[in-house]
Amino acid sequence: MTLRTPPSWEQNASHPAENDRLTTQALWATTGIIGSSSMEVTANSPVGMSVRVASGWAAIVGTTQTNMGTYVAFNDATVTLTITTANPTNPRIDLICATINDSYYSGATDNVAYQVIAGTPAGSPVAPSLPANSIALAQVTVSAGATSISSGNIADARVVVTTNFPVGDVTSVTAGAGLTGGGSSGDVTLAASVATNAQTGTTYTLVLTDNGKLVTLSNASPVAVTIPLNSSVALPVGAVIIMAAYGAGTVTISGTGGVTVVSNGATAATPVIRAQYSSVAAIQTSANNWLVIGDLT
Repeated sequence: MTLRTPPSWEQNASHPAENDRLTTQALWATTGIIGSSSMEVTANSPVGMSVRVASGWAAIVGTTQTNMGTYVAFNDATVTLTITTANPTNPRIDLICATINDSYYSGATDNVAYQVIAGTPAGSPVAPSLPANSIALAQVTVSAGATSISSGNIADARVVVTTNFPVGDVTSVTAGAGLTGGGSSGDVTLAASVATNAQTGTTYTLVLTDNGKLVTLSNASPVAVTIPLNSSVALPVGAVIIMAAYGAGTVTISGTGGVTVVSNGATAATPVIRAQYSSVAAIQTSANNWLVIGDLT
């Protein structure tokens, strides 16, 4: 399909829901939570084989086929989800997600539902793949023989939605929340902040919550940073992670098997941050393909 007729909300016209979702995708461009606390997964209280999902909003881009647009899902109260019985011998990693079901494209159900997708028990378990039309909320490590899930077993997998909404000329970035208007020129002040993840070890593997963050790497010895496969850590295409060498140790970035890294560094596939306090950005250009740019040696 090319240009759609009629455009959304034209008077005296009939509009399929898909057209309206394409309109929302002009605003909510990617799958992600809307609001930092939305749909956060935490341990239940008292602890047991269950977790809680907080209220909030999420934008979910349909992936069953192209041009489905963006669904906006809302949870108005905390929901408790059950974690199935642990394997007695091996650990596993479960995936918590919210999934859109739309019978217009597939199946017979029309709703949004939370899912706990149980992983396969193994000596070195990996998380299950994210289903179509879904947003990942958390990964839960279920230890062998576990009888409860604590906060230390839960890894946040949420990413923040990105927007195409034009905000004019950004004149400054300040702490706070929201978007404030400027003068008659239409300038605005964009309220934003960059979260940090301070690492002090000699090895580090990127995680889902590093997307959009500054990862500081501080050690006197060499530091090895690994970019994981999408099948184990589902960082979205377009993910941007800033890394800075805070310690005296050399920082080398490489991909695990199946991940391709390119850069203009002397060792293009395993770039090295040039010096202490230098920084780079790693950008996922397509699944398992990363571009590293910045102050490289």
